[in-house]
Amino acid sequence: MIRRTHPVTIFANIGRFLFLLLVPLVRSLFYIRSGFFAWLEGAWVDIIVLLFILALAVLRWWCIYYYFTPSAIHIHDGFLLVRTRSIPYQKLSSIYLEDPFWYRPFGAVTLRLDTDAGSVKSHDAILVLKKSAAVELLQMGGIRQSLESLTHQQIFMSRNLYVVILSLITTNYFAGVTFLSVFITKVGDILGEEIAGRVYGTLAHVAQLVALGIPPVAVFLAVLLLLGWAISFARNLIRYYNFCITRAPHRLFITGGIFVQREYSVLFNKIHFLDIQQTLFTKILGIYSAYIKCSGYGKSDDIRPVIIPAAGKKAYRQYLQKLVPEFLLSERTIGPNLFSIFKFIIDPLGFLLADPLLWWVLCKLLPSWESLITVVALLLLVPILWFLCLRVADFLQSGIGVQKDCYTLRYSKGFTLHTVVVHRDKIARVRCRQSIIQMGDDACDVFIYTYGEGLTRHHLKNLPRQEVCRLFGLDPRKRHRFSLKSLVREL
Repeated sequence: MIRRTHPVTIFANIGRFLFLLLVPLVRSLFYIRSGFFAWLEGAWVDIIVLLFILALAVLRWWCIYYYFTPSAIHIHDGFLLVRTRSIPYQKLSSIYLEDPFWYRPFGAVTLRLDTDAGSVKSHDAILVLKKSAAVELLQMGGIRQSLESLTHQQIFMSRNLYVVILSLITTNYFAGVTFLSVFITKVGDILGEEIAGRVYGTLAHVAQLVALGIPPVAVFLAVLLLLGWAISFARNLIRYYNFCITRAPHRLFITGGIFVQREYSVLFNKIHFLDIQQTLFTKILGIYSAYIKCSGYGKSDDIRPVIIPAAGKKAYRQYLQKLVPEFLLSERTIGPNLFSIFKFIIDPLGFLLADPLLWWVLCKLLPSWESLITVVALLLLVPILWFLCLRVADFLQSGIGVQKDCYTLRYSKGFTLHTVVVHRDKIARVRCRQSIIQMGDDACDVFIYTYGEGLTRHHLKNLPRQEVCRLFGLDPRKRHRFSLKSLVREL
């Protein structure tokens, strides 16, 4: 039986054809000097354009239809170039059901479907359906019954305090600043540029009032970053509030959100790896957050693929045992030697030396900006020293462990410490790289590539080459290819 998406998609389709409004806009510019009545005589052109936009939106909605069988869902779309997709239920890695508050008066929800064969950036299929139709589709795939048959003992609901901690550690200053800037600009476009100017002027005035000897420009930037942080934190809190995860025999069900209620269904054997993350701050506090890599989960709206928002060491291990017992976390058996610490701290040490040098050069070139440059240079010392401490922590925990074909990889990336648990079957490639400096103690950098929507690279620094070869079944006697250009040799 052929079914169509919810008619509310017609309004979304209208946005695709708004560029056609350039026709009445250009016509208005030609007739604006001739007077209102001259413009009104040609208003029929504007009406035709508006009707044409509406007709295209309705036609696009009419040409998208779907039907499902006991084994797959089939989707057809397009009126000039028709595309047909058939997605078997067993191949679905994740299903994302989104229930935003602005769709609720119409009884509509958004259903997003993903498989391992899809795009990294976009979902395999997106359907806006009536809620009853979405539930029926999930029931055809045997998904909704599993969710409704679960007992309360199988449900893990995170305390909202842990959700607050997750929101704090995942808050992005620059994402918030970007959101704030776009919001002010859009308000200015709607209500006039004067509104946007007043908002920025108010921020600048606040900066002058609280400067207290600090350059107002620096205070303005600090106020802007603070507002960006607050906005980003609020957005994260709204996304993850009331987080709940349920383990079924073959699936994980994840729900949460306030204004936009989200429900994920993740097929367990499609999970590529488990990623336990810590920042330096949460490591000091003994708090862990756990994520999974699975096609579709966390792909849209900056949602992070979390399964444990935050927990202490003992608690998070218990939660992992209940939610993902197939991923066996092991202690490291291979780690860097004591003298390789320089390999870990060379980057932050370089930044630490470059900061005063850059300050001196800029002060010579821009003496009138010396006070602002000094403040910025001092502020940069904070993240640099923080980065240095994190790299020391990375050196103390970095390495590889293995237990029953599950590899535990410990490394850092950016300002985050990662503990990745991946099954041997999910590893696509292992590559060892040895620089000239590493030849003395026969160490190497290890790059492990895991499957997914594209390959994910895990970089572990300065591990003993012989032990790495034994762990992954490589031949340590294999000849090396040496390149003077890259100054490395590879297994």
